[in-house]
Amino acid sequence: MKKIIYHGIFLILSLVITTKVALALAEVKSSTIVNKSTVTLEDLFDNLETGQDIWVMNAPDPGKNTTVSTRYLANLTKQHNVYWQNSRNIQHITITRSGKSIKHGDLKYIIEQELDKLNLNNKKKGISFNTKNSVLYMPENSAVEDIVIKDFNFNKQTGRFTALISVPTGDDKFTSETVSGKTHLITFIPVLNKTILPGQQITARDITSASLPTGSVGQNIIRDKKQLIGMTPVRNLNADMPLRLSDLEQPTIVTRGQLINILYQSGKISLSTIGKAIEKGGYGDVIRVMNNQTHKTIDAVIIGQGKVQVVTSRDGFAQLNIQ
Repeated sequence: MKKIIYHGIFLILSLVITTKVALALAEVKSSTIVNKSTVTLEDLFDNLETGQDIWVMNAPDPGKNTTVSTRYLANLTKQHNVYWQNSRNIQHITITRSGKSIKHGDLKYIIEQELDKLNLNNKKKGISFNTKNSVLYMPENSAVEDIVIKDFNFNKQTGRFTALISVPTGDDKFTSETVSGKTHLITFIPVLNKTILPGQQITARDITSASLPTGSVGQNIIRDKKQLIGMTPVRNLNADMPLRLSDLEQPTIVTRGQLINILYQSGKISLSTIGKAIEKGGYGDVIRVMNNQTHKTIDAVIIGQGKVQVVTSRDGFAQLNIQ
């Protein structure tokens, strides 16, 4: 009887120990992200208690990924007496190397340095890349200044360039990439530094400058900030976008239906009467107004808040003092 009891206790203890061991086993991951140049067991398992620093493979370049099979891991861990489980029956683990993304367009500074060496760079020239939004990846602690140009070719006739660059991948290792583009003349134009809504008056504080390739600046693009100051947008205008005269209008200082003072001047004759604005407008706009006494509709130019002056002829309009 005692033997049976002891045997039963032994079986129970064995089951408890086995269960605890099973629960404590590390679980293989389906994917992982590393930020170093090597991959160790610690990167590939959850709850791994031993063998964390065992080397598995070299990590891919920053921003790249690769895979490792669980069959390979089984052979490797068996050699080091590291035990784990694969309850989800994973066949391959995806390994991604984290990295800092750098667009080709961000390399403008180092290209300008090469042009300086050739005495080809000046403030009136800009740089555009054939693949501006293509991305390079470098280790997280790297900067654009760590990229080195190994070879640089420039065609003075076309303004085109090709640069062979060396990009760090970590642990004093580098990979080579080629970037290309061209130089071009640039024109500086006034742009808004924030979004301006219709009805808001543009001030000098709202204006900054931006550079565009000269060939892309159309004749209708505003080039003088004086043409912006005091104006208001016809529609919402966002920051840093080229502006056209058709995007702007004078702020409304006479509203439709408003009572206004109508002035008439011809030589030494000067008359005034009260009327009503049939149209809205801003300073300098010609609108239709109605004389309250005669009920006739005439054209008049807005010369101030609630004031208009009659337009008698084309020559008369040219001589109006609306400053």
